[in-house]
Amino acid sequence: MSQPEEMFQCQTVNCGFIFDPDKGERKGKIKKGTAFADIPNDWRCPVCGATKAAFKPLLGPGSVLEENNTDTTSGEAGMSKYRCVICGYEYDPADGDPANDVAPGTAWDDVPDEWICPVCGAGKDEFEEA
Repeated sequence: MSQPEEMFQCQTVNCGFIFDPDKGERKGKIKKGTAFADIPNDWRCPVCGATKAAFKPLLGPGSVLEENNTDTTSGEAGMSKYRCVICGYEYDPADGDPANDVAPGTAWDDVPDEWICPVCGAGKDEFEEA
């Protein structure tokens, strides 16, 4: 059985699909034994269609558990997290969105206005402070 650190859960609202490497994922043709990191970047959640960016490990660095045990800001003024009201994706300034040219450490006010949610494509106006 996979360890919790190897399992990833979709964070979109009302989804919660868990990718387990021991089981793979039939719909996306992901073979058993495939690590989450080895899944192609264009893979989508088989339940809600979210991208890989919507997933967090069940345990360990970057996990939901770790996030719930920390403050909702990165410790710097103006560095609050913002949540998409459409899909639940959470923008964390500490992480940024490097896949979409937003460097780690970028405050919400400094994220370009044309930036869109990497999960559902919503604009910045569809985000609220978490």
